[in-house]
Amino acid sequence: MKNRTLAASGLLLGVGLGAAHLALAIRHHREKNHLRFVRLHADLLRHTAADPRLNENTNYGEFVDLSDDDRARFMNANAWVTLWSVMLHLGYLPRASVRQVAAEFMSGPVGREFWKRARNHRRVTARDKHDEQFNDLMNEAYAEAAQAPVAA
Repeated sequence: MKNRTLAASGLLLGVGLGAAHLALAIRHHREKNHLRFVRLHADLLRHTAADPRLNENTNYGEFVDLSDDDRARFMNANAWVTLWSVMLHLGYLPRASVRQVAAEFMSGPVGREFWKRARNHRRVTARDKHDEQFNDLMNEAYAEAAQAPVAA
């Protein structure tokens, strides 16, 4: 009887460890794919910002009136925002650090104007609660920057 109990315990332990390993492998696979998409996104943004002929692909409503130079600045801003979102999601940056980065980003006119134009699009295209929380964090930083007194 004791041997059967030990065997059953060993089997349950093995199944539990196997399930934990599988869960970690799935999570690692998702994170790897996420990083691949971010890399592809960054490459597309870089190429588009470098060649004004490619801007037609990014002329959705909020950006249609931008000059090529401003669109390039906004593409760069979008790449940074996307990177910070992924860094927070994957645990490379703690939330407090992202708050500080967001505040610094919103302290400049390009960051504020980018977020003013892009935030609705980012809200609509949010994939999950993480994206929604990140967007909320950026909205808070935007609101605080918009209320800050302008230096003379």
